[in-house]
Amino acid sequence: MRLLVWDDGCVVEASQFSLHHPYVLQRIHTIGYKAYNLERHVALMRDASIALFGFASLCRVEDAAHIIRRLLEASRVSLSLSCPVAMRLESSGRLSFEVEMPSFTAGCYLRASRPVAALIRASMPQSVVQTSVTVAIDAMTDSRIVGYGDVALWLDDADELISCPWRPVFGVYGGRVYTSAEYESVEYVMARDAIRRLGMELEVRSIPLNALIHMDEIFIVDVMGVTSVLSIKEHRLLSMATSRIADRMEPKPSKS
Repeated sequence: MRLLVWDDGCVVEASQFSLHHPYVLQRIHTIGYKAYNLERHVALMRDASIALFGFASLCRVEDAAHIIRRLLEASRVSLSLSCPVAMRLESSGRLSFEVEMPSFTAGCYLRASRPVAALIRASMPQSVVQTSVTVAIDAMTDSRIVGYGDVALWLDDADELISCPWRPVFGVYGGRVYTSAEYESVEYVMARDAIRRLGMELEVRSIPLNALIHMDEIFIVDVMGVTSVLSIKEHRLLSMATSRIADRMEPKPSKS
């Protein structure tokens, strides 16, 4: 397969594509050339670009679905694989769709690899979607935890857990699920709905460090799946409820 980018009407190799201006970003889950939760992704990007740039893209949901399908076909992505597509709108008005590396498991799934959490203090700009700023902060955070852990859990100055719309964090304790903030993001709604399907309670409340390190389970959700944390501060974590929640999460591959 080839990783291709639709760049304002032109299709180019990903290696030839670069970004030149601040942007807003939505990562979209696709299976079999179908883009999932596309209406919500487009609406979130529109609202964010209006708030940040003062304008929104004229690209409609139907346009985005057509572009994504044709781009995946041209990239020769296997129909049986999940494949993320990054939709970006730059402050210049330039719109792009980038095919990213597909996963070898279709549908939202529980990743086999379980990372060790590293606790860091951080401050994320208030944003309903990812932007060029939040992407840079995420990258800097990853570099800060090298040698200390595999995934960062952020704490604010009051030692309370920070969650964000595109990577919400959840804890499980005593059969109940907790999270520190609720959002309208695709990632949060996917997790919330799966928890409800399972019949579990979800409580939104501040999660201080002394509660976080005693959770039975901690998991992180992104648009492609669920990551179950292995340990935090030498406290070993389980993954039983997390596995059941991931199993109820949409999208799922067709059984036909």
